Amino acid sequence: MINFGDKIELKDFNSLEPGELTVLKKMIGNHANKFHDFEKLTLHLKGVHEKEKSQKFQVNGILVKSGKRYASEVTNFNLFFAINDVLDNLKKECGES
Repeated sequence: MINFGDKIELKDFNSLEPGELTVLKKMIGNHANKFHDFEKLTLHLKGVHEKEKSQKFQVNGILVKSGKRYASEVTNFNLFFAINDVLDNLKKECGES
């Protein structure tokens, strides 16, 4: 598990390259700044599905804000798009969009 401060944790992202992780940290940090007063943000990379030279990334996101729990799940061939979509969905769910 990778933690960013007290509020953000990434589960099962350890297999990523350091460069990918750096980009993800910036993306996630930018999105997290838009979740006003959130308590916790957890992103879980739930396995990489490989099929015929391509990979699908499944990302689950959970946001806890004002005591309420919001969840989103996205599967995409591009990890960065999957993370972005999960965070956008969470933003919409909690009314931050």
